[in-house]
Amino acid sequence: MSGFLRLAILAALAVWAWRYLVRSRGPHERASLSFSDGSAIVLEPGSAEFERLASVARSAL
Repeated sequence: MSGFLRLAILAALAVWAWRYLVRSRGPHERASLSFSDGSAIVLEPGSAEFERLASVARSAL
């Protein structure tokens, strides 16, 4: 039983550390457009199209 408790504590600490490190990087903005035919476009941050779409989305949220 002691080994199981150690494993559970280790797993909980690993999850906490992972969430802490990922959250500390700040928010990540992404934009993708999906079409009814199954195709999609991913817009890179910094591009003019991304900024235009992101400004509309930010005001909607």
